[in-house]
Amino acid sequence: MNDILVPTNPAELIDQIIDLQLRIAAAGPRQPSDLLRRREVLSRLAARIMPPDEELAQLTEHLVTARSDLFNLTQDLRACDARNDYGTAFVALSQSLLAAMAALDAAKAAINDHVAPSSLGPIQRFDA
Repeated sequence: MNDILVPTNPAELIDQIIDLQLRIAAAGPRQPSDLLRRREVLSRLAARIMPPDEELAQLTEHLVTARSDLFNLTQDLRACDARNDYGTAFVALSQSLLAAMAALDAAKAAINDHVAPSSLGPIQRFDA
């Protein structure tokens, strides 16, 4: 099988690795081999193209925290949905999910600014 190469920014690469780590941890002892393989390949790529430094490690920890919060909130929302519980807990979790998504975006932007600062300034997002 040939791999398809897709350009991405540093934060997306790191985020993919973190997401895979969380999914592997959630799988418990039955860790899917495809997830392990993907994490290993992406980790090797990240190590090769992004020299480690202390600030990047700190920024990555912020991304880990944001991604972990998002992962846990999503699990909690799914549990509410499975119980058909759409009361105050569901609303509070949904609001927390939005805050976690904003924290994730901020962490990614900080990593991209650190690793590959742009002379064009910050990239603006336009929602349709």
